[in-house]
Amino acid sequence: MASVYELDQSLIKFFDLLDEGEIPDEVLLDVWDNLEDDIKAKFENCCKWMVNVKATIDGIKEQKKRLSERQKALENQMDRVKKLMLSTQLKLGEKKLDCGTFTTTIQKNPPKLILDVDSVYDVPEEFLKYAEPEVKSKEALDAIKGGASFKWCHSVQEDSLRIR
Repeated sequence: MASVYELDQSLIKFFDLLDEGEIPDEVLLDVWDNLEDDIKAKFENCCKWMVNVKATIDGIKEQKKRLSERQKALENQMDRVKKLMLSTQLKLGEKKLDCGTFTTTIQKNPPKLILDVDSVYDVPEEFLKYAEPEVKSKEALDAIKGGASFKWCHSVQEDSLRIR
């Protein structure tokens, strides 16, 4: 991992344990407690480590995006060539074409539905399907904040750590 910050040697073992995979929290806490650094040094090194990890995560996200775009471009190229081949084979009037290593054939696909109306409201009820209901979480939370009480939900407010 490319480092934005250099970590103190005392915490490198701790972070190496995290890299090994699923370490039980008790083991992690035991290693943390046995570190000889004072709390401020521990926290500073943890913050440095988080900045380094965040940079790695951002790099992975960019790589995923780039690869996804490349995948889509290749799929589109493949579709275009396949349509070109289909068009050519149809013009030739050949159902089957022996191409050395490969054989191309033209087959009928299953029928697909094309809507001839502008809105689903013009479709009879018997042909419509509806999505599963979802809880309007924001509205329920606003109601609880306003003093409402429900048997089916409650709100909690947790603590989180902010690093500046």
